Amino acid sequence: MIQLYCGDGKGKTTAAVGAAIRAAGRGRLVLFAQFMKGQESGELMILRGLQQIRVLHSDRTFPFYREMTEGQKKELRLFHDRMLQEVQTALLRKEADFVILDEITHASRLHMADEKLLQRVLELGKGPEREILLTGREPTMQMWEVSDYISEIRNVRHPYAGGITARTGVER
Repeated sequence: MIQLYCGDGKGKTTAAVGAAIRAAGRGRLVLFAQFMKGQESGELMILRGLQQIRVLHSDRTFPFYREMTEGQKKELRLFHDRMLQEVQTALLRKEADFVILDEITHASRLHMADEKLLQRVLELGKGPEREILLTGREPTMQMWEVSDYISEIRNVRHPYAGGITARTGVER
């Protein structure tokens, strides 16, 4: 089945991490692939310590998309495509049965991930024996249509509006 955690509120990745931990605790083979986030975040640090969860994430820090050079965009897109290929291979080889594509909505909307490859990965997620969880702010229409579960997280109030930036251990 395919799940979608979307919206402008805080907590999509946090909820996905909780789902990964629950699945791993029940013996699922979890693959957590994080797109578009350049810096190591707290959740990745703990997930990397769990042998039941495999993490895919860029070792290189990239600036925000709007600040990237064309060369950086090309490099990041190639990395994202390699991650999607690894996800596809893991699903085909039955090395993963619970996959999280964190911030894939953003990567897809900005054309920073191969759409046909993403479509093949999503097709592999259909059926009750596999789970693919997508996260991000603005999902594509295709993501809305293929998702079996959709949870929308809405921003009501956020400290960022008052000038408070992301805090270590809370937002990152």
